Amino acid sequence: MDPEMQKKIDETFVQVKEPQSDVPIVDLGLVEKVTYSAKEKILLIHLAIGTPRWQCPACSAINGVVKEGIVRRAKEAFEKAFPELSIIVE
Repeated sequence: MDPEMQKKIDETFVQVKEPQSDVPIVDLGLVEKVTYSAKEKILLIHLAIGTPRWQCPACSAINGVVKEGIVRRAKEAFEKAFPELSIIVE
């Protein structure tokens, strides 16, 4: 990947914070993989946020809300930084 593109991606990740701790998601290890296609103008972000098995219903609901918040924050930050790209956060 182009070093300037990598730098801009890294700078954007610093802005995306986990809502409860206010720590960047990249520092928490919540970013699994980033794929960029200049040809297709797509930036795909895979987050390392799963749903544990055997979770109580309340914990599952809280986990879902936190995950949705992180996905929303990441999408907003990357769409602002890269308006020319399609941003997909999974």
